[in-house]
Formats: sequence, C-alpha cells, structure tokens
Amino acid sequence: MTPDEEKVLDANQGFYSAVQNLSLEEMDAVWLQEEWVQCVHPGWNMLEGWEAIRESWQHIFENTRYMRIAVGLQFLRVDDTLAWVCCTEKISTAGDGRFDTAYVQTTNIFKRHEGAWYLVHHHASHLPRPWGDAEQGERVQ
Repeated sequence: MTPDEEKVLDANQGFYSAVQNLSLEEMDAVWLQEEWVQCVHPGWNMLEGWEAIRESWQHIFENTRYMRIAVGLQFLRVDDTLAWVCCTEKISTAGDGRFDTAYVQTTNIFKRHEGAWYLVHHHASHLPRPWGDAEQGERVQ
C-alpha cells in the first residue's frame, strides 16, 4: 500500500469515527469546507455546500443516541489529487427507544488539499437487508 493510499484510508476512517462519535467537531476536520462539496444520505436529496451538509449531520446527531458502522467490501483508488473509497456499511442506530439497522452502499470522494486528504463527496444508498438478519425497528429493552 502506498503512503497516499494509507492517508486516504485514514481520512475515510476519520469520517466513520466522526459519525460513530456523533461529533460535529470531528466532522468539521474531515470535510473540505467549500460551497461545492456534496452529500447524499440514504433516502435524502443531494445536499450541496458545507453549511447544508454540516446542518444535516447536526440534525442526525441530535436525533441519534447511538450509532455504530461496520464497514466492508472496500475498494480504493488514489490519483494525484483525487481519491475515492467504495464500501458497504451496516449501520446500527438507537434513538427514541428504537434500534434500527440499515445496509448501504457508499462512495466517499476525497481531494488532496494543502497536503492532506479531505472528504468532498459522500453518497450512501440503501441496500436490501440480508436474509436472516433481525427485523428493523426492534425495541430496545
């Protein structure tokens, strides 16, 4: 693995750490804060611009008590100034007395800026639930 590939995977892990920690401060450090960055949450329309994206994460974090993401099937490509990671996610969340699990296919695009890699596009789309997994919406005891 090249040093740039390692740095991109570290940046990708930083994104998932920010999500799991429900941390806007960590999210601020991961994204390139520009008006042209984009984000598509599962089931949402595309958001454009750092301000709108940050507000979406704030809303998600304020309405979530717990979130864990298991990342699998990663594909990585690094070019000179752009890189992308495609992966699957199993997202487990809790809030309002409910426990939910969702499966998504994700593409994260990173741009090299001043020697570091920053997220510039996150797109997550729902996948069907694998057979045999627990039903979504189980009550938390």
